[in-house]
Amino acid sequence: MKKIQLFIGMLISLLFLFVLLRNIEFKQVGQILQNINYLILVPAVFIQLMSYWVRSLRWSLMLRGIKYVKSSNLFPIICISYMANNTLPLRLGEFVRAYLIGRKEEISKTAAFSTVILERIYDGLTLLLLLGVTSMLFPFPDWVKLIGYLTAILFLCALIFVISMVIFKEHTQRLIHLCCRPLKPKMGEKIISIFEQFTTGFDVIKNKRNLLPIAFYSILIWSMEGYLFYAIAEAFDFSSTIYIGMFVLVVVNLGIMIPSSPGYVGTLEYFCSKALEIFNVSKELSLSYALVLRMFQYIPITVLGFYFLLREGISISQMIKMNNSNNREMRESQK
Repeated sequence: MKKIQLFIGMLISLLFLFVLLRNIEFKQVGQILQNINYLILVPAVFIQLMSYWVRSLRWSLMLRGIKYVKSSNLFPIICISYMANNTLPLRLGEFVRAYLIGRKEEISKTAAFSTVILERIYDGLTLLLLLGVTSMLFPFPDWVKLIGYLTAILFLCALIFVISMVIFKEHTQRLIHLCCRPLKPKMGEKIISIFEQFTTGFDVIKNKRNLLPIAFYSILIWSMEGYLFYAIAEAFDFSSTIYIGMFVLVVVNLGIMIPSSPGYVGTLEYFCSKALEIFNVSKELSLSYALVLRMFQYIPITVLGFYFLLREGISISQMIKMNNSNNREMRESQK
């Protein structure tokens, strides 16, 4: 199944690259890249990396329903997870993160993974908020509206699911117990345990005082990440750079939700270029922007993630195996 998923992801990436690179004057792209003021991007890269520190602050807050963990212990794990998403197939970074925090802090990996899901919901809702702000300033084409509507449905359904798990936790537990009765006792106990651990990760939203800080961190994170998009627009000497940067940030991050090869190859470049086309930016200039974005967004966090991976004494093969550990545990429980 995983090989099929990997093949489909690679196929999707190739399709997006084929559509994007047709009729591109690569010589012109090279000339554009030679004339950019790259010094403008240095502070933006630093701010981009600092946004991962803010992510560790937010994650620390989300984990408090399980255990208090210092943000300084979470920052390396977050960097490793983003490096894994950039270099490994099937977006293993999310599973790697749950595995590492579970191993280091001796907490349930399932509960930790549920906090990662909660984090992604907050990220999605924040991006939709930014999309709503930009929509008041510029009329969007239908394909952007479609992405917005579909994403809104996805994240609102996910949010309703999480809230339901918290509010109706006892009722859901009774239902799970009832459904597990026909199963083998060991298997049923395992499923019940996984469910209880999974819902524990959502307990942070029970405390209303946590909601505002988490929302604040989410807006701050995407504002910091958006600065890189803005700085690249400045380097290319675009007009309305703040607005363009915000819009490209939203479209790219919603677009890369589509399954693709490691590092979002193809989808990132395609949706970046499509977003810029709305502002009548040429294909060559749009592709140049996407390539610069790829370089300054991809390389720094990947290098930093590899550094922390080596510091933790973990090999790449070990990191890949992390994703399979929970599946093995489930199979063993059925014996």
